[in-house]
Amino acid sequence: MDTIPQIISTKDLAYLSDMFEWNYTALKQINHFLNEVQDSEIKELLERFRNMHEDHLHFIISALKKEEIEECECDECGCEEDSSEEAEEDEE
Repeated sequence: MDTIPQIISTKDLAYLSDMFEWNYTALKQINHFLNEVQDSEIKELLERFRNMHEDHLHFIISALKKEEIEECECDECGCEEDSSEEAEEDEE
């Protein structure tokens, strides 16, 4: 499904809330470790993860606000693969 329905079910809202919490918790942990780590390669990797989780949070917030949703910009998470699999399942 490419569009968000006008009414989000309680179950969908609970799932979006869980996804938000997972990404927000990961973002807080990454920010903590960015302050602790000295190795530049690890910092670079953590910054990529931070950007990925920030993208996910913005995506979830925009979905809840019913804003025009842009594709997730991260390459690491496989979001695009998940959405194409869902589309295939919906067609069946």
